[in-house]
Amino acid sequence: MQPLAQSVLLVVIAAGLAASLPASSGGGAGSDGAALGPEPRTLRACPLGDPRTDCRYRGLQEALAAALPGDQVILAPGLYEEGAIVATPDLVLRGEPGAHLRGHAVDGKAALVVKADRVVIEGIECSNIAVGDNNGACIRIEGDDLTVRNVHFHDNQEGILSGPGGGVLVVEGSLLERNGFGGQAHGVYIGATIEIFIFRDNRVLATTGAGHGIKSRAQRTIVENNVIAGLDGHDSRAIDIPNGGEVVIRGNVLEKGRNSANGEMIGLALEGGLHDVNETLIEGNLFVFDTLPEGLLQDLAQAVGLLPAKGTVIRSRSPGQVILESNTIVGARDIADGVVIERDNRVHRSRSEAGLPPYPALPQAAG
Repeated sequence: MQPLAQSVLLVVIAAGLAASLPASSGGGAGSDGAALGPEPRTLRACPLGDPRTDCRYRGLQEALAAALPGDQVILAPGLYEEGAIVATPDLVLRGEPGAHLRGHAVDGKAALVVKADRVVIEGIECSNIAVGDNNGACIRIEGDDLTVRNVHFHDNQEGILSGPGGGVLVVEGSLLERNGFGGQAHGVYIGATIEIFIFRDNRVLATTGAGHGIKSRAQRTIVENNVIAGLDGHDSRAIDIPNGGEVVIRGNVLEKGRNSANGEMIGLALEGGLHDVNETLIEGNLFVFDTLPEGLLQDLAQAVGLLPAKGTVIRSRSPGQVILESNTIVGARDIADGVVIERDNRVHRSRSEAGLPPYPALPQAAG
C-alpha cells in the first residue's frame, strides 16, 4: 500500500494546486514581450424574461455562446429553466446565491453538457432533470479536467454523469440529495475514461431509486471527508467501485439507512473488467448501519425474505490488496465478504454503545 499512498498524496497535492490556480489571464506578455491575448472577462447573465437591467446577457445559453477561453460567466439569482452546452475551454461558470437550473436537459442528456476542457462549475443549484433513457443529469462530462465546487444537486435522475470525458475530475464542497433512478442512475456515476476522480468534503444524502451514492469506474478513486448517508432514501451501496483500480476511502461518515435495497456499504471489483492496478485503502471512516426492526424480529424477517440482508461493510472481489484500517464500525452484521486485511478497527453493536446520537442524526466528521 505504500506506493499507492505516495501516488495518491501526489495526486491530491497536484489537483489541489491546479484547482486553486486562477484561470490564465492571457493579458500579460511572454518572455519575448509578445501579448498573449485579451484579458478574461466577466459575463453576467439573468434568467430569461427577468426585468433586471444589471445583466448584459439574457439566459444561460446567450452568455455561454458569447464566452471566450478564460472568461467567467456569472449567473444572477433566479430560476433558469434552460440547459446548455459548455463548449468554451478554461471557463468558469459561477452562480450567485439563488441561481437555480431546473427541469431542462439539452441533447437528451443533462442541464449542463460539458464538452470543453478545464471547466470550473461552482455555486449553482440544479434540480428536476429527467430524460427518456432515465439518465438525466445536472452535469454530463464530455471534456477533460472538470472541477465542480459548491453545487447543490437534488431530485434528479443523476447528479453527475460522465461520458467520454477524461483527465482529472474534482468534486468538492457540494450537496447531493435524492438523486437516483431505477438502479441505473446514481448520485454520481463516473466512467472508466476518467483517470483520477477526487470526491472530497461533500454530502450525499438519501439517494433514491436503488441507486448508489457514488459509483466510480475511474482508474484512481479518492473519496475523502464526505458524509454519504442513505437515511430514509431507497438507495443501494454508499460507494460502488465496480472495476477496482487504485482506491482510497478515508475520513468519511458512511450511513446505511433503514430503506436501503442493499446491505453492503462498499462494493469493490464486482462487475466489468478490472483495471491493471488494484490496491485499496479504507481508513479512518465511521460506518453506521441503521436497520429496522432490530434483533430477533429482523433475523426472522430476513430469513423469510421480507427484508434485505443488511450490515456488511465491504464486499470485495478485488485481486489486489484491500486494507480496512482504523475505522469505527457501528451496527454491522458482517465486516467483509472477500479477502480484506483488517487492522485496528473499533466495532460497536449500536449507536448508543458507540456514543452516537439516535437515528437520523449524523456526525459531520468521522473523527
